[in-house]
Amino acid sequence: MLTRYKSFLLVISLLLLTSCSSAEHQEALRLYEIAKANKNIHQLTSALSTLAKLAPEEYQAEFTKVAKAKKQLEQAQNAQTQGNNYAAYLASHDSYRSVSSSDSQKILISSGKRLLPILKTQLAIDKSFQYRPKKLTTLFETYSQLPITHWDLIKVNNTVEQLSKAVAELDKTLILIAGEVPSAEIPEISLWQSTIESQLMMVVQTRNYFANLARYRSANELTKLNQTLSAESKKLLSLVRPKLAQESMSKAFQQANNQYAPFQNLVANISLAENLSKKDIHIIWYENWQNIEIATLAPKGEFEHYPAESKKRAKQLARYLNKSNISIPAITDSFENQTTFSQKLSELMILTNKLKEDKALLL
Repeated sequence: MLTRYKSFLLVISLLLLTSCSSAEHQEALRLYEIAKANKNIHQLTSALSTLAKLAPEEYQAEFTKVAKAKKQLEQAQNAQTQGNNYAAYLASHDSYRSVSSSDSQKILISSGKRLLPILKTQLAIDKSFQYRPKKLTTLFETYSQLPITHWDLIKVNNTVEQLSKAVAELDKTLILIAGEVPSAEIPEISLWQSTIESQLMMVVQTRNYFANLARYRSANELTKLNQTLSAESKKLLSLVRPKLAQESMSKAFQQANNQYAPFQNLVANISLAENLSKKDIHIIWYENWQNIEIATLAPKGEFEHYPAESKKRAKQLARYLNKSNISIPAITDSFENQTTFSQKLSELMILTNKLKEDKALLL
């Protein structure tokens, strides 16, 4: 009899315990769903703590993940309180991308917006790499052997224009770093800047190659024409009055202009391709170059001075006849391979990749 009574009490106790556990489980589930809907990580942690005790096989892994995200959120809050937006952003990003919560998103956005210049800098670097043509060394070697008359003007212009865009993007990055990027709390910014400066130098050299080669070939042609026209003019001026000498030389100047026309057209086209700021406006160096062309092929003023000024023109042209100006630029692997460019910037790349992931929230 006593044994049956004890068994009865045990069954009743188990039923009561199961009933209480079931009720606690249902309440925890209810709070869990509410916390998920509200994206409240604190309530979610509390509900999962209970669920993990009642059903560890089902909820322990999620509880561990949420608890870690909550700790990262607390780290982000502490960092932001101390004014460290870099640390606050990294911790809030990790928390938010692990477990989406309103609190972590709020810190992610507020701290991430302070780091937007870094994102904009990285996006400009990305664009610069997208603009860079492939196999430039092969292209340069081919054109270094081709006469001007055999150059594909469309291909040359497109190459120069693309490289000019790459240069413009890198110029933009250095302006951002110098004026807007918060460098004090972020590692590798100085290294980033110096790496970009090295890249800019290399891209500018590649962009300038066709212009340098075109001016070199054109200067050679103008030098020969300057010598011929000056000698003929000097001879005529020794025989007749300046006005008559100029009239007699008109045919020679016309022939010289026709002979030089392909060179003139090429240099003008490259100048326009280099200038992206305004459509159909020449780059800065072109005005000085055009003045040399005009002085040689279409002289103005008193014609009797034309032969005497030939030495001045020759000296101006000599500046463009330095062979070092037309040496093919050394293009390293980092010119085409962005991974090579950023391989020494591991911490900064972690940051920029996270900023890219959050771009829709930040921009």
